[in-house]
Amino acid sequence: MPNSREKVSVTCAECGYTRSVRAVLVRGFDALVCARHRLPGPPASLVVPAGHVVTVTPNVAGYFTGHTVSEPTPAEARSLWRAAALAAAAADRPAPPLPPVADVPAWQPVVDALTAELGPDGWELADAASERGRRGRVWTVKIYTDFGWAGFLAGSPGRIAADLAAIRDDYARQTAAAGLTCPRCDADLSPAAPATRCGCGSIAWHPVAWTAGDLVSAIADVLAHVDGAPSYEVAAEQVLLTCLLEPHIEWDAGEPPWVAGTFDDVAAALRVLVPGARWATIGGRLCGVLPVGVRWEGGPAAQLRQAASVLGYQMVRVHPIGSLRIPCLAGGEDTDHDLPTWFDVTAAGEGWQLRIDADAGRLWQRCVDEHPDVDDTDLDEAVGEVLGDAMLSRDRAVWAVATSWWEGVLAVARPIDDPFDAAALWAALREGVEAVATLHATATTRVTAFLRGAE
Repeated sequence: MPNSREKVSVTCAECGYTRSVRAVLVRGFDALVCARHRLPGPPASLVVPAGHVVTVTPNVAGYFTGHTVSEPTPAEARSLWRAAALAAAAADRPAPPLPPVADVPAWQPVVDALTAELGPDGWELADAASERGRRGRVWTVKIYTDFGWAGFLAGSPGRIAADLAAIRDDYARQTAAAGLTCPRCDADLSPAAPATRCGCGSIAWHPVAWTAGDLVSAIADVLAHVDGAPSYEVAAEQVLLTCLLEPHIEWDAGEPPWVAGTFDDVAAALRVLVPGARWATIGGRLCGVLPVGVRWEGGPAAQLRQAASVLGYQMVRVHPIGSLRIPCLAGGEDTDHDLPTWFDVTAAGEGWQLRIDADAGRLWQRCVDEHPDVDDTDLDEAVGEVLGDAMLSRDRAVWAVATSWWEGVLAVARPIDDPFDAAALWAALREGVEAVATLHATATTRVTAFLRGAE
């Protein structure tokens, strides 16, 4: 067994600096570079045969970076080929030949099934793994396609091929139904079309990138193609508000709403905000056709935003009620102190619903002040019982209680006829404040009665 304390002299391949280190720490490296020369690639003196890869290991012996030359693994060879093929396509050059990957024959059953079902073109099997199951070998594969879908499928080779064919056919139906043609010359500008422009100058658009947790971020690059478009921050606000104000979302009373949960929601908002363009989702992905001169229209969202701004409210994307994944309008220094600290507006049937802050903290303090000798646990039970009854009572005198006491936030809600006019919105909010006062008075009276009954 080699001595782990044996020291050897190690020389930097760039500057010749030498240091004595334990041999076990540097064994197996083809070149070492000292910390003064942290290079983006291997040192120039290292010979790398064609088709080989260099593995970089940082912090060798606490001071050096190690470089090891080796033949690529099958997975590395496929990755390098894909990178070279993409670079060649970008430079309008032919792709390099596929590498002779040793484990490709193991995929042959899947390749044969896909070829038989889909033909030889339009798809690429990027990776595959299999295991023996009770009904034979089960495959899990990753596939890229020319028709827009990329992802994992699992099952037998025949099942995988059939599923991918169904996805392809469904995408073809969605593309045909989307009607993504130029509004002026009717040229096909769908994702399946070979060109992205027409003689009229209309462009076929799809997002460059987006954040999975914020699908509205997909609209950032479209604003450059739309006349009169606001800044991205304002545009994103208007998309979110439009998702709430338009009745395209079917609100489930038993579930908290989630605005812009899919690209379908974003597309529905864009149809209101940029009606001169054509918007669709194909395979769950957002796309559109934008003619020259298409304009951004604020619609009801801009009107609500303006009315709220007049009253001193600003939009925030994190709702005080944790279960509501929707934006709300929050008051600031310029907001009348007699108005609620926040409110939101959502579509409700043929109109809209206004929900306002009912000040749970003030109600709790009022109950504490009236019952200073009652234990907090008993008082919390009493308040929860009373508010639970209020939620079910549909008492119009106090509006409808719109959330749960145990969330630490209380709200009341009612229909509103015109949330887009500052005066009408102010009147509705003032009426809401009066309803909150009624709710507090009613709740404290019933809490007192509840505690007496418990005694």
